[in-house]
Amino acid sequence: MTEPLTDPRFDPEVMFRILSDKIAAKVDRAAMKAGASAAQEVSRQLTAELDAAIAGAQSTAGRMGTLVQQAVQAAVDEALRTAVLNATRVHEEHLAQLALIDRTAQTVRDLPAVQLRIDAELRRSGLSRVTSPDPEVFNLVNPAEHEDSVSYTVVAPAYVDSRTGRIVQRGEMRRVPAASTSGGGESR
Repeated sequence: MTEPLTDPRFDPEVMFRILSDKIAAKVDRAAMKAGASAAQEVSRQLTAELDAAIAGAQSTAGRMGTLVQQAVQAAVDEALRTAVLNATRVHEEHLAQLALIDRTAQTVRDLPAVQLRIDAELRRSGLSRVTSPDPEVFNLVNPAEHEDSVSYTVVAPAYVDSRTGRIVQRGEMRRVPAASTSGGGESR
């Protein structure tokens, strides 16, 4: 027995499938269109937010740069001001020491008193007088003479800043002949 053919327009299941197929294509196209439009809108919003964040960061960086520049300039100004004040103070101290030494030399006529004043001023200023021959702080004034000798004598003392160890003024020393080493020169 064969079943009678039914008209698909009267079969709800068949009608549903046909309509679903036709609508599905339209829904897919509409969804794609809506998705693309939504993606564009999200992209536009994200771009706007990113641009705003970049502008804010640049503004903050600009303010920070200005603050850093101002701080550096203030530090440089302060260092320069301090250096000028220190230089003025050091110069005034130097002048005062020279005045003291000159006054001592003018008022006291004996050389040991002047030497005592000079020694006191050297100690007060932190300047050490070096009188032992040392190639580190002395120049050799007769390098071509007595080349076989290892003995030296001081011609002029050297002066060293006792606080820093920096040479203020190099001294002068000379080689002495090997035969005259007992005459006051020191061996090195």
